[in-house]
This record gives sequence, C-alpha cells and structure tokens, in this order.
Amino acid sequence: ANGHLSADEYAEMLVSVCGIAGILGTSNLIKNVAKAIPENVSIDLSDQREVMRAVLEAARIRAPVNNVNVLTTTVKTMRVNNKLKTLPMNTVFAGSIGLACFDESVFANPKKYDHKRENIEKAVLNFNHVGFSPEGAGTRQCPGRNIAMKLAADFLIGLRTPAFVENIN
Repeated sequence: ANGHLSADEYAEMLVSVCGIAGILGTSNLIKNVAKAIPENVSIDLSDQREVMRAVLEAARIRAPVNNVNVLTTTVKTMRVNNKLKTLPMNTVFAGSIGLACFDESVFANPKKYDHKRENIEKAVLNFNHVGFSPEGAGTRQCPGRNIAMKLAADFLIGLRTPAFVENIN
C-alpha cells in the first residue's frame, strides 16, 4: 500500500513531501491571498466557511501550483486538433490548473474575484483535484493542503484585523 516501503521509509518520505508542499505551495498561496483579494471585498472573518471560500477564490484567481502531471492508467483515445489520437498507457499528461480556473463555462466572469460564487467549493481546481472538502477528495491530492489552507486562512484574518495597540501613557 505504501509503494513497498517500510513504515519508517514511508513516514520519512511523507514528511519530506509535506515539507516541500508546506513551504513552496503555502508561500505561493499566502502571496496569492495578499494579491488576489481586493481590499474592498467584505469578508466575515468570524465565519470559517466564508474565510475558506475567500482563500479558495484567491487560489482560483492565482493558482499556487499552476500545473499537475498524471499518468494514464489505460490506453486513451482523445481528440487533439480535431484528430483522434490513441495514447498508450502510462502517457504523461500535464494539465494547467491556472488555465482551467478561468474556464468561462465553469466560472462566470472568471477574472472577477467573487468568493461567494455558488460553485467555488465543488468546481475549484486546486490541490490536484476538482472541488474542495476539508476531509479530502481522493488519493491524488496535495499532501500539504490542509496545512496551507489553515495558514492562508489565519494569514487572511490577521491581514484584515486591525492591530490592537495599548496606550501605555
């Protein structure tokens, strides 16, 4: 189940992958929260779901990881430039998450930031799968996604909360 690795080897690999995702993907996501959310957009910072949707929309506007690579598990026939092509099993596909997040047939007015879009949770392409659920969504997802989402949500709340400064005079 763990790629024929011992429990220790698997744990070591998983921590390394989470570290990479936690540093690179999370830093990109946090930058995107700062850049993609307009200052004049109202977000109820006491509502966890609204904060999560705000972060997901920021990630949709500026994907923290722009592409994903997958291998086909079977022979695939698909139309490429209006011609049918048959691709063998184990063909590498690269998908652009960034471009897919601007598909007008999925997201109305895709260049406009709108964290209240009806389909943001079920249609967003982030964390290497379609949709977002706090519990997860399958075997091929970003191993650091929950860490990244929590840090980005906390960052957004901190960014939008006025600092309390005590007058000591």
